[in-house]
Amino acid sequence: MALKALLIDIDGTLIFRGEAIVGANRALQEAAEAGLAVRLLTNISARLPHHIAAGLRAGGILVPEDAIQTAGMACSAHIRGQPGASCHLLVPDAMAGLFEGIRRDDRQPDFVVVGDVAERFDYALLNDVFRMLRDGARLVVPHRNLYWFDGEGPARLDAGAFIVGLEAAAGQTAVVTGKPSPVFFQAALDAVGVTADEALVVGDDLLTDIEGARASGIASVLVRTGKGETPRASEAAAPSAELQSIAGLMPYLRDAGHLAR
Repeated sequence: MALKALLIDIDGTLIFRGEAIVGANRALQEAAEAGLAVRLLTNISARLPHHIAAGLRAGGILVPEDAIQTAGMACSAHIRGQPGASCHLLVPDAMAGLFEGIRRDDRQPDFVVVGDVAERFDYALLNDVFRMLRDGARLVVPHRNLYWFDGEGPARLDAGAFIVGLEAAAGQTAVVTGKPSPVFFQAALDAVGVTADEALVVGDDLLTDIEGARASGIASVLVRTGKGETPRASEAAAPSAELQSIAGLMPYLRDAGHLAR
């Protein structure tokens, strides 16, 4: 079946340390000229697509904001897929807007959404969430990252450190809506209207991009920029192909016969 869509990771694949990767814009232009739908993927949850698009433009990547999918958007879409469901939000203010129109219930919700609220995490907030989960609410999170990195290594706790505790205390496992979750990749497929065998994931992260694609039945390409430069263990998920950078993506697709003639 001919390829119809590209699901492309952002950080490390299109842009790295604030600057566009050489050839990234050209690859996106050629993909559009070839008639491929493009969805740009990121596990960022606390920034909205227009903010991300602005940051990309500042780095030299020109993309429309409606092509961007965040873990927060997938989180919202997951709850919207349950008609009439209510939710309690413990998320950054910027993420809260994604849930407009979903019924809020701060006592007995169907879902509790927990994101990184940094210094707002305290015993009272976490205990409220614990009580809701014990009363039957389902825990939904954009990611389970345990800590943030800065230039010197782990810098501060992330939401995952608190989510793990809530899971253990409430006896349930959170639904994760960011990469590598199949929930995230299915949302991307649905957004561009293709099936798994009509899409290709392009990314630099073996766990979130390549393993996530494999678990969702989607072919993948690993680029050796960003995290793709890191040596990997032999048991790591194997991509369908490896490229030095996204600059080689369209030549690879043409040579491999993946484009409609």
